[in-house]
Amino acid sequence: MWQCPLCRSPIDMSASVIQCSNNHSFDKAKAGYVNLLPVQFKNSKSPGDDKSMVRARREFHDLNGYGPLKQRMTDIVAQYYTDTRSSDNADINAKPELAIYDAGCGEGSYLNALVIGLKAKSIHTTGSGSDIAKIAVELAAKAYKSQQFVVASSFDLPIESNTQDVVIQVFAPGSSEEYTRVLKAGGLLLTVDPAPMHLFELKSLVYDNPAKHAVEKEERVGFEQSMDETVNYPLHFDNDEQKIALIKMTPYYWRLPPDRLAEIVEELNQVTVDFRVQAWLKMPETV
Repeated sequence: MWQCPLCRSPIDMSASVIQCSNNHSFDKAKAGYVNLLPVQFKNSKSPGDDKSMVRARREFHDLNGYGPLKQRMTDIVAQYYTDTRSSDNADINAKPELAIYDAGCGEGSYLNALVIGLKAKSIHTTGSGSDIAKIAVELAAKAYKSQQFVVASSFDLPIESNTQDVVIQVFAPGSSEEYTRVLKAGGLLLTVDPAPMHLFELKSLVYDNPAKHAVEKEERVGFEQSMDETVNYPLHFDNDEQKIALIKMTPYYWRLPPDRLAEIVEELNQVTVDFRVQAWLKMPETV
């Protein structure tokens, strides 16, 4: 499924030397990930989120603060799998693997939650993901060895066309054109973005005049929207570590003078978690 970011020819990730048929070679790190972002395609020396933000996200996800979101994502993909199999009159005894790709995977928590959650529903999956931040991909590869991670841009995915059943995009930028290209006919695109009240209590402690997240009607060329809903719940903190991890993984942290972090940790008892979850199906005429 992998392809060279330079010439689009196939890459065999299982080979001892990672290269395409035109002999473009790529580095495989000890952690298991492959860097498919050529230096000439970088806009900076270390693109993407920095180490402290990525590690804060891993700590927060380990405490499962966004567990309900991950469960809802799992349920949506499971329903898609069931509907697709029913419409195709597939052999119910067969267990084909569902290819899931996480574009902008960060440290891998969402993809891993899907793989584990779907396995619990007896849905076999292959999970792959990419992110432009090398430190994030390294953390993902070290923690989730059953999945394949690469360093790459979501606007130029290093995977072959029509190879993925599901693409997820969670709090990340991306390209509808690329998602249309890599998804199979009828494939599912699942996106997650902040809804109006997301973390509003935290914003209120950081800004004098906090604004709600703007939600706009979205159009994606090549896709038909099949779902647009919110996942909303209060997150009550179990300990200060969870509060600190949440604060540090958001851009609000960089707005804080050093002495304000301790004050906000003391004042913040709960936050509203508010996600907009949308599902899109690849339209047949885009095959």
